[in-house]
Amino acid sequence: MSVTRLKIAEELNVITFDKQNERTLRDTISRLQLDDAVISYYQLYGFLFALACAPESVRPAEWFDLIWLDDEPQFDHEEDATQFYKMVVALAEHVSQLTNQHRFLPFSVNYSDRWQVELAQWCEGMLMGHMYLEDLWYIALEDIEAPSLTEEVETVLNLATTFADLEDAKQLSFEGGMALTDEHLPEAYELFWKALAAYACVASLWNDVKYEVDAEQLFLALEPVPRENLCPCGSGLIFAKCCLH
Repeated sequence: MSVTRLKIAEELNVITFDKQNERTLRDTISRLQLDDAVISYYQLYGFLFALACAPESVRPAEWFDLIWLDDEPQFDHEEDATQFYKMVVALAEHVSQLTNQHRFLPFSVNYSDRWQVELAQWCEGMLMGHMYLEDLWYIALEDIEAPSLTEEVETVLNLATTFADLEDAKQLSFEGGMALTDEHLPEAYELFWKALAAYACVASLWNDVKYEVDAEQLFLALEPVPRENLCPCGSGLIFAKCCLH
């Protein structure tokens, strides 16, 4: 039974993402990876972080298929597919809550090479989620008109790219005359945390901008319109022969 063939309703009861469900989800993904092309647990975590920070919210039914890298995995029973969907949605809610608490990464605030592989996977997923809504990010940053914020978002993407493939980043930095070594990683990781705080606030800032624009448009719409002026409805007719009539 494939997941997308299920009639997954948005009103499915969301389960709580506790330690037991975390272990179950990680075990399920590990089993799926034996036969199917599916992103890893930490790639999924990073992907959901990017969605949690997105300028506009996206329903699970819209992004769920993206976690498969090829054909979606098959489940023996419909109940298994439904339970997997519920656990992924529960993780999405969990990541969103942690993001609101400024807990951006599922790792310590201090860098350690012990979870370098997991960090790389998280960054891969985060970049995947950002690229999924790249056009929306561009529009939001253009509307906010804050060069410093745009620079912070670019810093996030650049550092995520670096941590996603450290060996490649080290090679490129060496060729560019500025060698990246392991000694630089704690500082880069600290900068990453700080930049993620700016990344996570884009949605709220954009909502403020849109609210101000909507309020201004409403104010203008309520102003008196002379009979001879073009109708504000956009018909191209003068007000006296359009909405005033």
